[in-house]
Amino acid sequence: MYVFEGQLQIRKIRKRGSYGGVIFSAVTTGDNPKRFVVKANWKIARSPSLFREHHIWDVKGEVNYQTVTWKDGTKAVEKVILSESLKFVKASHENLKRLLAESSDFKGISQVKAEKLVSFFGDELIQIAKDGDVKRLLPIIGQSLAVRLVQGLQSYEELSALQLLDDLGVPPHIGDSVIKIWGTNAYSYIKKNPYFLIAFMADLSAVDAYAIDRLGMTEDCNERLIAYAKQVMFNGFSTGNTCLPLSKVKYQLKRLMGNSNIASKAIDVAVEQGELLVHGSIAQVKSMDIVESSVADIVNFLSQRRFSDSLGKHVVPILDEFERRVGFPLTDEQRDGVLQCCQNSLTLLTGGAGCGKTTVIEAICFALEQLHQTKQIILMALAGKAAQRITEATGRDAMTIAGFMYNMDAEDLSDDAVIIVDEASMVDVLSLLKILKRVPKRGRIIFTGDQEQLPPVGIGLGLHVLVNLSLPNPHLKTVQRQSEESGIPSVANAIRCFGDAPVNIPFAEFNGIGSGVSFVECSDLELEQRCIQIYSQLGGDGSNNDVLILSPVKYKSGGVANINMLIHDQFSKGKQLMFDHKEFGHIHQHILGSSLRMGELVMYTRNDYDKDIRNGSVGRVVGQGEDGAMIDFEGNVVTLSLNEMRNLEHAYAMTVHKSQGSQFERVIVSMRDSRNLDRHLIYTAVTRAKHQVVFVGDKQALYGALQRSNASNRNTLLAMHLNNKALSIL
Repeated sequence: MYVFEGQLQIRKIRKRGSYGGVIFSAVTTGDNPKRFVVKANWKIARSPSLFREHHIWDVKGEVNYQTVTWKDGTKAVEKVILSESLKFVKASHENLKRLLAESSDFKGISQVKAEKLVSFFGDELIQIAKDGDVKRLLPIIGQSLAVRLVQGLQSYEELSALQLLDDLGVPPHIGDSVIKIWGTNAYSYIKKNPYFLIAFMADLSAVDAYAIDRLGMTEDCNERLIAYAKQVMFNGFSTGNTCLPLSKVKYQLKRLMGNSNIASKAIDVAVEQGELLVHGSIAQVKSMDIVESSVADIVNFLSQRRFSDSLGKHVVPILDEFERRVGFPLTDEQRDGVLQCCQNSLTLLTGGAGCGKTTVIEAICFALEQLHQTKQIILMALAGKAAQRITEATGRDAMTIAGFMYNMDAEDLSDDAVIIVDEASMVDVLSLLKILKRVPKRGRIIFTGDQEQLPPVGIGLGLHVLVNLSLPNPHLKTVQRQSEESGIPSVANAIRCFGDAPVNIPFAEFNGIGSGVSFVECSDLELEQRCIQIYSQLGGDGSNNDVLILSPVKYKSGGVANINMLIHDQFSKGKQLMFDHKEFGHIHQHILGSSLRMGELVMYTRNDYDKDIRNGSVGRVVGQGEDGAMIDFEGNVVTLSLNEMRNLEHAYAMTVHKSQGSQFERVIVSMRDSRNLDRHLIYTAVTRAKHQVVFVGDKQALYGALQRSNASNRNTLLAMHLNNKALSIL
């Protein structure tokens, strides 16, 4: 054993630790290269992403010998350096190589030639171009290509930024984004504050290394302190929080920075610079303060803009006409909902699942058009499948919120447009702001949904906060989807109100096909097989979604992926689809390792407006054409290519999130404890069924979840911002 100290060039990364640490093979940089394997623990290599092939590092550590056995059975002895220290020396001009090989300004320079040029000339290549020294390049490339390279680099305005990115060792896919967005400002931005790079890469420890180890910044510089304070706030976004308790911010900063004094200073500096705002005991990053206060401004403005009260007199006869057309009467609360939505610029139409909100939407559209109150009605929902369901229920085109934002400009909206957002409980605060900004000067916006159903997957809350304000909020209570005799409404109401008055849920005994809500207890080990057994008892055979299994989770035991595979294996008997591929010959299309078969129930996981299918659309495999599989999406038969079929999943079971807004004859709910299991998710699951619900699994997990509301546990300041705007309703 001896101690090695010197420069090594990385040949191959063998392993990057999930929480730090790296193992790589490397060679010395001298004339007689010697090979080593370098092992560095998480204390030495806190950010494994920093280590890239061909980069040069100063390495110091004790050398040991170990015998390894390769895959072919041969053995070899390797010299392994157990690192005491690692210091970055030099990157390998990856951004320059990418530019030469991929930019149209350097046409004719392949990836191989780019590698050869950079390897041969190294740091001199850019200086050669600046000097216009074409002759120096001729040993590697021809005259015309050399001229093109020199002229291309001389005219490349972001060359200094590219050099800086390569000096720091920033990966080329990151560097490409930096230059595309910042352009000629990239160099000055990075030099001034390398922590701006966090906008392009999530690894703060890697940016730390660029700043401290490679640009000489200090650990207590303001730029670093602010970056860490903001990072803690951004971490909170991942769990839906728009703000955090100050005590939690301090704790997280201490863990990240390893020093309580620096952590406290980070908060002070961030507050002084206006990047962090403190409201009592709550901290909020400036960008999110702008978002929530902007929502509050627009809501406040819209709430004070009301249409003439005389409009109500004209709505009544219009609703009589609507009832004659649809062939059934509206309830008093539905009529009141239509009236309020017509008279106000901003209305919250809420109600429990199955209370007829979609019918009210139809009536609103009919009334406003008949009264010539609008020239344009826009229906939308967050998810593609939800938008498709609105279209099916109302006969009117609907779109996703993303589709609305990307495909409709301000000039596409009439000044009296009516925007109706369905399933609004799932709309996060960022999407909420984007929508509110689009409401025209004489327009209306109507949010429909149920605050007891699932909260947003994204950041913050919208409907859950707005319903607690003095805003127009017609609320529907009478359940239309399930009859009282089914037993579902009483159980759903008990779940809905559980947070206020915990009770024993009145589960019915399970005796096969029937009605009501039952609970079949079993262990986690039995959960999946028990779900399949009950699926069969209720008439499920893989041919339709009349019986559907729901789960809080997609993966893990009791999750959608496992249950879908079990149903596929047991019930899918159709012919396997085989396709001819020009390169690979006969191939099968697979979903999680199982060949796609005729008759399979599948779900599409992307929006494709050309084919009129949405993310979440469920269909059946009905045929095979030359170009791919034919899928019947509820009457819309489309052919999916091999590439498009990658977006298919089985649809015998689905997550509760995917099911929101849909209804099925009978529902089985896989019940085991999970992080996202709470009252809202359970309520949403129960109300998907028209006749029967069977919970399977851990009853204790259910009662524990009924006492939780992940939505109400989110930290947001939207309510405070709204109150600060002195919201007043005329």
